[in-house]
Amino acid sequence: MLRPSLDPRQLQAGQALPEHGQTFTEVDLVAYGAATWDWHRLHYDQAHAKAKQLPGLLIDGQAFGAVFAREAMRWAGPQAFLARMGLKMKSMAFAGDHLVASGQVTAVEEQGGQWVVHIEQQLHCGERLIAQASSELRLGQA
Repeated sequence: MLRPSLDPRQLQAGQALPEHGQTFTEVDLVAYGAATWDWHRLHYDQAHAKAKQLPGLLIDGQAFGAVFAREAMRWAGPQAFLARMGLKMKSMAFAGDHLVASGQVTAVEEQGGQWVVHIEQQLHCGERLIAQASSELRLGQA
């Protein structure tokens, strides 16, 4: 049985989304590269990454957007629809880094007969900001 989607009438600006952490492994990077057809050597070839003076395999920046989308949908529920996302990459992250996604509601409004929830999300590796996203979720008829 699917859990219900959030009731937008119970949401308010400033409300926090649950935090979720993930450590990206080299296997994760290869799997993501295969799924997105992104075969840049910085994502799978350790010797190449070291030759470019990087500390390890580089996590594809698009993966940050995938983390944000997954966390937004996990929070909002199965009936939610992610309508828009603006993504800003702030810093690099590498295989083995533990990234923590967090976020908050910035607005809840009725728009064209539908509930629209605006959220801001952040992805950190320790104190370092890796990426930010501003998203719009649609949560059904108002």
